[in-house]
Amino acid sequence: MKPWEHPPPPVLFKYLHPDRLHILKDCRVRFSQRTAFDDDHELQPEYAIFGTSGEIWRFAISTGFQVSRSGLSASMMVAALSTDRRAQERALAALNRSTIVKDELGCFCLTEVADSERMWREYADHGKGFVVGFDTAHAGFVQQLMPRGRLGKMSYSDEPFGSALGALEDEGAGVMFRKRMKYSFEREWRIVRLLKRLEHNGDGVFRSPFDPCGSSKCHHG
Repeated sequence: MKPWEHPPPPVLFKYLHPDRLHILKDCRVRFSQRTAFDDDHELQPEYAIFGTSGEIWRFAISTGFQVSRSGLSASMMVAALSTDRRAQERALAALNRSTIVKDELGCFCLTEVADSERMWREYADHGKGFVVGFDTAHAGFVQQLMPRGRLGKMSYSDEPFGSALGALEDEGAGVMFRKRMKYSFEREWRIVRLLKRLEHNGDGVFRSPFDPCGSSKCHHG
């Protein structure tokens, strides 16, 4: 099941620092880009290898990538790439550098947990902040927070994906909905949208409006 195929809970919650109280007046929430997170794996999952020989062939055919190089046939190059560890590492590094979309996305992170002691501590200034609940069935939730974006349930694992090319084939955008086990306490759901479709005032912060009628729950620590 893809992350966005899970039916969301009726209400999802956002824990906020007390200095973010202005969002209740502004009716704007932040979508954070990858560089704003403390986790250096955010939107950048780990892969055990670049790809198997079959995956490399399919990738080359689907993208028109020229496999034959330096007088070596395509078959020889695929065999070398699929069996040589350093070649796999170089290919993974090249793929990571060329995957620029990860820096063009913003995430609005929510949780299904209404009252978590650790969430209060980590994200609401040790209970000094507040929590806003969002009604996921409210029309405004979809129309304002999710236009052309996706709400998905996060999964957690310390194991890398088997291969980068295999994950692209099988998971697609689902790789953006996975975090390491140390974050499993968050029980996160997230909305992912393109930064260019969000409000931006030149301050490095990207925002989206939300309908206050769909945020009926708000409580302090």
